[in-house]
Amino acid sequence: MAARQISPLREQLANKDRQNVLRRTRRVPHVQRTIRRSEVPAQLEDGWFLLKELKASIRVGKHKEPDELLEDELWVLLSEMGFPFLSADRTFTIQYGPTPAERQQIDVLAVDDECALIVECKAAQSSEPRRSNFKTTIEALGGKKPGLLRELRKAFGKPKLKVGFLLVTRNYQIPDADIARMSSLGIKHLSDRDIDYYRELTNHLGEASRYQFNADIFAGQDIPELDNKVPAIEGRMGSHKYYAFSASPATLLKLGFVLHRTKSVRLTPSYQRLIKKQRLTKIQSFVEGGGFFPNSLLVNIETSGKKLQFDRAGLESDNTIAKLGVLHLPPRYRSIYIIDGQHRLYAFSGSPLAKNTTLPVVAFVNLDRREQLRLFMEINENQKAVNRNLKNTLDADLKWDSGTLKDRADGIKKQLALDIGDEVQSPLFGRVQVGEDEKTEMRNITLEALLKGINRTRFIGKFKKNSIIENGWFYKGDSDQTLERTRSFLFASFRFSQERLSDEWRKMPSEGAILSINAGITAYIWLLHDIVEHGETNKLVDPLNDSPAEIVSQMSFLLDGFVEYIKGLSFEDRQILRSKYGSGADTRLWRCMQKGIAEFRPEFDPPGMKEYWQNQSKQFNLETFEKVGDIETFLKEEVRELLESHYGAQWLKRGIPGTLFEKLHADAAKKNREIEHASDEKTPWDCMYIVDYRSVMTYSSNWSALFHSAFTVPGNERAKKDDKTSWLVRLNTIRNQNTHEHSVTEDDYKFVLAVHSWLLEGDPDDIRAIAGSGSEALEPTT
Repeated sequence: MAARQISPLREQLANKDRQNVLRRTRRVPHVQRTIRRSEVPAQLEDGWFLLKELKASIRVGKHKEPDELLEDELWVLLSEMGFPFLSADRTFTIQYGPTPAERQQIDVLAVDDECALIVECKAAQSSEPRRSNFKTTIEALGGKKPGLLRELRKAFGKPKLKVGFLLVTRNYQIPDADIARMSSLGIKHLSDRDIDYYRELTNHLGEASRYQFNADIFAGQDIPELDNKVPAIEGRMGSHKYYAFSASPATLLKLGFVLHRTKSVRLTPSYQRLIKKQRLTKIQSFVEGGGFFPNSLLVNIETSGKKLQFDRAGLESDNTIAKLGVLHLPPRYRSIYIIDGQHRLYAFSGSPLAKNTTLPVVAFVNLDRREQLRLFMEINENQKAVNRNLKNTLDADLKWDSGTLKDRADGIKKQLALDIGDEVQSPLFGRVQVGEDEKTEMRNITLEALLKGINRTRFIGKFKKNSIIENGWFYKGDSDQTLERTRSFLFASFRFSQERLSDEWRKMPSEGAILSINAGITAYIWLLHDIVEHGETNKLVDPLNDSPAEIVSQMSFLLDGFVEYIKGLSFEDRQILRSKYGSGADTRLWRCMQKGIAEFRPEFDPPGMKEYWQNQSKQFNLETFEKVGDIETFLKEEVRELLESHYGAQWLKRGIPGTLFEKLHADAAKKNREIEHASDEKTPWDCMYIVDYRSVMTYSSNWSALFHSAFTVPGNERAKKDDKTSWLVRLNTIRNQNTHEHSVTEDDYKFVLAVHSWLLEGDPDDIRAIAGSGSEALEPTT
């Protein structure tokens, strides 16, 4: 491409006013020319086509080449992100060597106050992805980096200006060797998927997306040009140090973020749940009209292991707790997590007020992510009930790269449930209530139903805080890989039945739908667990190593049995399955699906299926005592964890009543006398009964310090302490009735399901409804 002689570098760049003009031609997929009618040949050639006939002329167009299309697409994207300076056209060059002849043509250059981006674009001629080698391009760009850096810093008078180098590709598969080569030379790669993500993000966040983009490009790097010093007051709230200060929205937008994870197409719906575009627009109109919010943003400063610098002014009096000084905020994009106040901050994006007004901020430092979520929920639930989908979004993000295995696994499961509803590739796309969606006949599946199905499987595994209880079939140690394998398996399994039962997946609840209702999808996920378990037990599949597609293919003989079962259901059968068993419909459906496959394939005999059908006269027993067992395990782990966090190594001595301490040791000693192998011996904590947890919770100051918020039945907050814990007495009574002769009542069954949903699934609605009918409803039935 021929380069033209240029004036000083900065004069070649398009500012925002010029960008507004250039975007119009950059957006269209073809170049245009207007020619006189007398000049029009009999037939248009060389790819030109008629666009519009005018009075004395015609307008013709010609499709842009793929490389030019990609350059224009990226140029428009960076312009909409709000970069104040962009290269004006494709002839832009920068001198990188000592002689004027040593110039590099730059596809796109973008510059803002803190950094610059040099972009090389490569697009394949074919619409299908093809593999190609970019060794020459990468090494040539890498070799010219020093000269390009020098020239840009000189042109802008900023010797510490950060400069990022990008290779952007369209319809290319990049070899691993090229990925490694770019990494070694400090060059970032953006793929089709990345471009799609940033376009969606920019459509939603506007110019604020630039800071998320820059944070990805300069991940982990300090940005020297960032103005990061603010006058502040240092104080303490409880055990936490905090800082109070004012800062401009322009500064906070660069440092702030609302999602801990970065650069993934599937995160766009999460941004949409956390930041409402319509609300942003209203707040922006409000503040630009002179309005203001007197309350502070609540944030968490993440120092990435570095010490936060606070220069004391030494002006405060000797007897004050608070200290005055200058706080050095981490000079990095994405270093301040916005716990509360996202809309107030992001409404300033692109506003002229962003640089000449300030917002009050209260900032904690390196808060545990559970504490961040707790603060968000407490602040927002005091205003109105927080949508469960929003809580799941936050929980999935905060736990995604948690330091504990248990939380990380929970984050994977919640992101999986979100993906089933959000991903276009999912057969349930458009059928799941996500974000602020209202329930409709089409969109009637809840995230809780999906999580109920996922949580009971071995797909991800079971974990204690930092140890594996049961390794998951698809667990790879890495959250992204585990999520990808599990999602691929579920989507492939869904599609298998969708292709053979297309009418079933399209059915509405009023039409007798089975799979596209809460109980049905929960049961189907449980059934898929049974199918994989059968394959593993009989050495037909190796879930940890076989691809999801291979697993579905190998187990198709059982999936076919499921298809035949669904095909054989009459409308009346469907209505009975959906309504007769109320809150136990998912278990009934699951057992019916198992039985349907077993009739087609007799070798399919999942654990508990035969016993279930033999015990139908005691229809509530099996699930009730399974749920009670789950609750006991939960109490054992959670209560111990809270005691350990408060009392440390002496938790068992200091955290429980003395009489219970002696009883537990005596019970453990008695049981261990009858146990031969030391590895099977019981600890005192293994000898706890459900009612004993009540004694622990109400002992000394335990209730107010540790257990009040987590174990008070929602809706029962004003009750006395004994009434608040009476549900444990009723649960213990039900537990003790687990005999062959006893038949669980429907009331006890519903009570256990409600406690299970509240404690293990985060759904308090049923237990709140029971508590609302009077405190005696939580007490043992006579």
